[in-house]
Amino acid sequence: MKISSKARWAAATMLGTMVLIAISIAWADAQVRAAVEQRRHSVEIVGALNNMRMVTFEYLLNRRERARLQEQAAWHRLEDLLATAVPFDEVAASTLASLRRQGEASHRLFGEVDAANAGAAGDGIQRRFEALLSSRILTEQQDSLVKAEQLIDDAGARIDATQRRVVQVTALGLLLMAILTAAAAWLFLRDVLGPIARLELATREVAAGNWSFGLNVDSADELGDMARHFNAMTRALRDSFGRLVVSNRELVTLNKELESFSYSVSHDLRSPLRSMDGFSLALLEDYGDRLDEEARDSLQRIRGASQRMGRLIDELLGLARVTRAELRLQSVDISAIAREIAEGLAKAQPERRVRWEIEDGIVVMGDRELLAIALQNLLDNAWKFTSKVPEAVIQVGTRQEDGKPACFVSDNGAGFDMAYAARLFGAFQRLHHESDFPGTGVGLAIVQRVMRRHGWSLGARGAPGQGATFYFQPTEQDDERREQDHPAG
Repeated sequence: MKISSKARWAAATMLGTMVLIAISIAWADAQVRAAVEQRRHSVEIVGALNNMRMVTFEYLLNRRERARLQEQAAWHRLEDLLATAVPFDEVAASTLASLRRQGEASHRLFGEVDAANAGAAGDGIQRRFEALLSSRILTEQQDSLVKAEQLIDDAGARIDATQRRVVQVTALGLLLMAILTAAAAWLFLRDVLGPIARLELATREVAAGNWSFGLNVDSADELGDMARHFNAMTRALRDSFGRLVVSNRELVTLNKELESFSYSVSHDLRSPLRSMDGFSLALLEDYGDRLDEEARDSLQRIRGASQRMGRLIDELLGLARVTRAELRLQSVDISAIAREIAEGLAKAQPERRVRWEIEDGIVVMGDRELLAIALQNLLDNAWKFTSKVPEAVIQVGTRQEDGKPACFVSDNGAGFDMAYAARLFGAFQRLHHESDFPGTGVGLAIVQRVMRRHGWSLGARGAPGQGATFYFQPTEQDDERREQDHPAG
């Protein structure tokens, strides 16, 4: 059964129970009202009977006309009360019918007494007859009073019984509602919260990489369908990631083979390049005085080309290492690394006068070796492109970029045209001629790879002759090694 059907069934059952309780209480209330009305009516009947008995006593004692008329009025009052339709129960209705007969008999006897009294002066037999009638009247009236009071007692007992029934019905209804509530709570725990808890556990297990975890929910409701879909999803993911693991292994093997090939090629390329450079230098040293200016220039060009080729090979290998290096996150002091690089550049060219402005306390979470490589390339560029500025200034610090904190490296050197900014981070892309500023065009590509490995954004601003600023925005990054250990990694 679906959860929605169970919910509708529970709601209908609860509503039906409440309706039954309401009907029972309404019926009990009607019974109480009927019993109260019976008691009130019985009290009025007792009052009428007492009134009739009193006027009968007065008439029998004094034989006055006023008493006779009062008896007539009392009888009509009693007759109306006995004829009024009141919701009596079966026993009370029988008693009421008996009272009606006795009242009629008592009134008839009163008429006979009145007729006998209106005749000739009575002798002893007449007086005995009147005394007998009077005795019968009083007996009937006394018996009627007893029965009327019994009606009052019956009405009181009926009220008590009805009130007890109301309490019993209410208690039974509350007990039934409590049982239904407990049953609904138990069903909710069993059919809803239990499967949800197992589903939550399954999601945690799958998130932790346990793709073999399965849900044992055999219900035919929505949660059962969800569990079956979840199991189907994990099976599909398990198969997909199994294939991905195989592909990753093949890719790792291919990368290793490519790395070995790269180093082999670089070694094979360096050997002839060194030979070209060495033999060119030997020719210049041994036969330079025999060669004309054009020949010496050609040899210098051969040496320069071979040296540039060697640097280019080194840069390409460095770019490959940055791409494949394992990311190890730790606290990295950018300020300290920048100062080390600045000292090294100043020692390499002590004739240069450059003002360094390095902010203290720049600390980020990242891979120290890769960030050192990125800073080395950024500061090398800043050092290179300020070489023609009389008062060079290189800055390393932090500031807000687009409302977020960012680290930056800026200089007041040659700068660049922002129209060509998209070409800055591509390999072998150069915005200045090599005769002005030598280089391979790979340094900024390496910086971009490092930032991309960290998941950080990298940007640049500049203008021709006004310097350039490169900035990156550090963000929190999970350890890549943990991601690689994950089946999805």
